[in-house]
Amino acid sequence: MTLLIIAGILLYCWITFLTTDVEATWRHYFGLLFFLLICICFFRNLAITTIATGVYLILGTFDLLALTPTISTFGFRFGPVSTPDIQGLSLGLFILYFILNMDPLIDIYLDYKEMKSNQND
Repeated sequence: MTLLIIAGILLYCWITFLTTDVEATWRHYFGLLFFLLICICFFRNLAITTIATGVYLILGTFDLLALTPTISTFGFRFGPVSTPDIQGLSLGLFILYFILNMDPLIDIYLDYKEMKSNQND
Protein backbone atom coordinates (compact mmCIF):
# COMPACT_ATOMS: atom_id res chain seq x y z
CA MET A 1 0.00 0.00 0.00
CA THR A 2 2.74 2.46 0.96
CA LEU A 3 4.71 1.59 -2.17
CA LEU A 4 1.70 2.47 -4.32
CA ILE A 5 1.35 5.84 -2.61
CA ILE A 6 5.06 6.54 -3.10
CA ALA A 7 4.83 5.45 -6.75
CA GLY A 8 1.92 7.83 -7.33
CA ILE A 9 3.75 10.74 -5.73
CA LEU A 10 6.93 10.02 -7.73
CA LEU A 11 4.91 9.73 -10.94
CA TYR A 12 3.35 13.13 -10.28
CA CYS A 13 6.78 14.54 -9.44
CA TRP A 14 8.45 13.37 -12.66
CA ILE A 15 5.50 14.36 -14.84
CA THR A 16 5.85 17.83 -13.33
CA PHE A 17 9.54 17.87 -14.25
CA LEU A 18 8.79 16.84 -17.83
CA THR A 19 5.92 19.28 -18.40
CA THR A 20 7.06 22.41 -16.54
CA ASP A 21 10.22 24.40 -16.04
CA VAL A 22 10.86 22.91 -12.58
CA GLU A 23 14.21 21.13 -12.53
CA ALA A 24 15.13 17.97 -10.66
CA THR A 25 17.88 18.04 -8.03
CA TRP A 26 20.19 15.26 -6.90
CA ARG A 27 17.63 14.40 -4.20
CA HIS A 28 15.01 13.66 -6.86
CA TYR A 29 17.37 11.43 -8.86
CA PHE A 30 18.44 9.60 -5.70
CA GLY A 31 14.79 9.14 -4.69
CA LEU A 32 13.87 7.69 -8.08
CA LEU A 33 16.90 5.38 -8.20
CA PHE A 34 16.34 4.07 -4.67
CA PHE A 35 12.64 3.53 -5.41
CA LEU A 36 13.50 1.49 -8.52
CA LEU A 37 15.80 -0.67 -6.37
CA ILE A 38 12.94 -1.21 -3.90
CA CYS A 39 10.67 -2.25 -6.78
CA ILE A 40 13.24 -4.84 -7.89
CA CYS A 41 13.45 -6.15 -4.31
CA PHE A 42 9.65 -6.42 -4.25
CA PHE A 43 9.80 -9.34 -6.69
CA ARG A 44 12.64 -11.06 -4.87
CA ASN A 45 12.10 -10.75 -1.11
CA LEU A 46 9.17 -9.08 0.63
CA ALA A 47 10.94 -8.73 3.99
CA ILE A 48 13.81 -6.79 2.42
CA THR A 49 11.27 -4.64 0.56
CA THR A 50 9.48 -3.81 3.79
CA ILE A 51 12.69 -2.76 5.53
CA ALA A 52 13.99 -0.88 2.48
CA THR A 53 10.75 1.09 2.23
CA GLY A 54 11.16 2.21 5.84
CA VAL A 55 14.77 3.24 5.18
CA TYR A 56 13.59 5.09 2.05
CA LEU A 57 11.02 7.06 4.02
CA ILE A 58 13.51 7.86 6.79
CA LEU A 59 15.95 9.21 4.19
CA GLY A 60 13.12 11.27 2.73
CA THR A 61 12.12 12.55 6.14
CA PHE A 62 15.62 13.83 6.85
CA ASP A 63 15.91 15.55 3.45
CA LEU A 64 18.33 13.10 1.81
CA LEU A 65 15.92 12.33 -1.04
CA ALA A 66 12.84 14.03 -2.42
CA LEU A 67 9.41 12.76 -3.41
CA THR A 68 7.80 16.03 -4.49
CA PRO A 69 8.81 18.53 -7.19
CA THR A 70 9.34 21.32 -4.68
CA ILE A 71 11.20 20.52 -1.50
CA SER A 72 9.75 22.10 1.62
CA THR A 73 11.31 21.40 4.99
CA PHE A 74 10.96 22.48 8.59
CA GLY A 75 12.98 22.04 11.73
CA PHE A 76 12.86 22.60 15.47
CA ARG A 77 15.21 24.57 17.66
CA PHE A 78 15.70 23.93 21.36
CA GLY A 79 18.04 26.65 22.55
CA PRO A 80 21.37 26.17 20.77
CA VAL A 81 20.40 22.69 19.49
CA SER A 82 18.42 22.36 16.28
CA THR A 83 17.06 19.34 14.43
CA PRO A 84 17.99 18.51 10.86
CA ASP A 85 15.61 19.62 8.13
CA ILE A 86 12.49 17.45 8.01
CA GLN A 87 10.16 16.94 5.04
CA GLY A 88 6.57 16.79 6.29
CA LEU A 89 5.16 14.54 3.55
CA SER A 90 7.84 11.91 4.04
CA LEU A 91 7.34 12.04 7.81
CA GLY A 92 3.60 11.50 7.35
CA LEU A 93 4.19 8.62 4.97
CA PHE A 94 6.68 7.08 7.40
CA ILE A 95 4.09 7.20 10.20
CA LEU A 96 1.50 5.61 7.86
CA TYR A 97 4.05 2.99 6.80
CA PHE A 98 4.83 2.15 10.42
CA ILE A 99 1.15 1.81 11.31
CA LEU A 100 0.37 -0.39 8.29
CA ASN A 101 3.48 -2.57 8.64
CA MET A 102 3.79 -2.98 12.39
CA ASP A 103 2.94 -6.71 12.37
CA PRO A 104 5.28 -7.61 9.46
CA LEU A 105 8.10 -5.61 11.07
CA ILE A 106 7.62 -7.46 14.36
CA ASP A 107 7.62 -10.78 12.48
CA ILE A 108 10.83 -9.84 10.67
CA TYR A 109 12.46 -8.93 13.99
CA LEU A 110 11.33 -12.16 15.68
CA ASP A 111 12.54 -14.26 12.72
CA TYR A 112 15.91 -12.49 12.90
CA LYS A 113 16.15 -13.11 16.64
CA GLU A 114 15.23 -16.79 16.23
CA MET A 115 17.79 -17.24 13.46
CA LYS A 116 20.44 -15.57 15.59
CA SER A 117 19.67 -17.77 18.62
CA ASN A 118 19.79 -20.91 16.43
CA GLN A 119 23.26 -19.95 15.19
CA ASN A 120 24.51 -19.60 18.78
CA ASP A 121 23.29 -23.09 19.74
